[in-house]
Amino acid sequence: MDARQQLVAHRDLIERKIAAIDAVVSGAAAPRAAVAAGAMGRRGRRRGAEPRAGSLKDYILRVLSGGGVMAVKDITSSVLQAGYKSRNKTLSKSVGIALTQLSGVTKVGRGKFRLR
Repeated sequence: MDARQQLVAHRDLIERKIAAIDAVVSGAAAPRAAVAAGAMGRRGRRRGAEPRAGSLKDYILRVLSGGGVMAVKDITSSVLQAGYKSRNKTLSKSVGIALTQLSGVTKVGRGKFRLR
């Protein structure tokens, strides 16, 4: 192979690389291999996992561990007294939502909750 043919072959290689880069940049890249179902794993926390220490849910469980039935407003004030720091203007609403998400808490009436 003479020098001219080598340069032409090298130029063709460079043009193919540039075309591949352009395809990736423009979003027209080669299709990705299909991922088997479940191979990616699950996102988030598993159901029934303990809440993170210091979180609102953690404080709610601490307050309710005293036993008995409590109203949302009582739980909210007890959580603040227990040391939970919040600037939330609608903390009672957040407490009510968190109560419905906690697996260890049962609703016993309108706005009334207790531990299972």
